[in-house]
Amino acid sequence: MWSVRILICLSVLSLCACKHEPLVPEVIPPEGGTTIAQECDADSVYFSNQILPLFQSSCALSGCHDAATAEDGIVLDSYSNILGSGELVPFDTDEGDIYELITETDPDKIMPPPSEAPLSQEQIDLIGQWIEQGAPNNGCVNCDYPEVSFSGTVFPLIQNKCEGCHSGTDPEANLSLTNYDEVRFLVDNNYLIEVLNAEPGYVPMPYNGNQLPQCERDMIQQWIDDGAPDN
Repeated sequence: MWSVRILICLSVLSLCACKHEPLVPEVIPPEGGTTIAQECDADSVYFSNQILPLFQSSCALSGCHDAATAEDGIVLDSYSNILGSGELVPFDTDEGDIYELITETDPDKIMPPPSEAPLSQEQIDLIGQWIEQGAPNNGCVNCDYPEVSFSGTVFPLIQNKCEGCHSGTDPEANLSLTNYDEVRFLVDNNYLIEVLNAEPGYVPMPYNGNQLPQCERDMIQQWIDDGAPDN
């Protein structure tokens, strides 16, 4: 038992090696504009909620397109840097290298490279839809879930906020979060909600200090209080 707890502790402490943003439902303003709160529309894609987490967990990594490395002079860690790269053209997925590279089939050209966890087709489609919408710097708020479940509530949050680093053949901290059993392992060892709530003695997650909104943490807590079912 102690060996398991030590392993978990070391894994959680080393999560800080992957500095990625969460899928935050905090609205960010357009460049030079003011913050506009709006409820999420199922037919729209939102940059701060859905797109930025994908770029930061799959592209803006150490050795790739973070500010320190800036591979090929490209940084993909914020809206201004993504659009300022000149490699993404609003309304047109046929222009710019970013969309071309994430849809590439040649393993020598595709991004993220094969050493990293690939984007799923759903995630690629999401980026494509956002570009076709004009690649706006938008965000929304939505915590109105009729029912809390693993498949419908908890796992989608983890997929968007964690899987970019915690998946593939070499996940950060040797900790993969790609299925129910892997997430349940952290729940059973009393670490998942503790790091999300930044409890004393735990390394706060997400690492960048942009804590999940209270309503999302409440939903995860409710799922845990319900017995963390695989539902």
